[in-house]
Amino acid sequence: MSAKFKDYVKEVEATLGDEERATLDAFRDHYGIANQLLQLRQERKISQVELSRRTGIAQGEISKIERGVMHPRSTTIEKLARGLNARVEFVAT
Repeated sequence: MSAKFKDYVKEVEATLGDEERATLDAFRDHYGIANQLLQLRQERKISQVELSRRTGIAQGEISKIERGVMHPRSTTIEKLARGLNARVEFVAT
């Protein structure tokens, strides 16, 4: 298979009906911040413990956010962004 995974996902998404699209969008909304936090933390090679130290947010709370078990408040997102030397912004989808 020569296609990249993202290309495959786009092909599958093109076949979705309205209800399936709504479900996918709901999952993306639910896990969007979790995925972004995890990816950025890993790119920066920062452990959850180190991020906790930098932000004052408990490591267990960071873990829950990254797993999508907990939705962070805006103040928590801002602290995490500062701890990762990042900024919070709206991005068109």
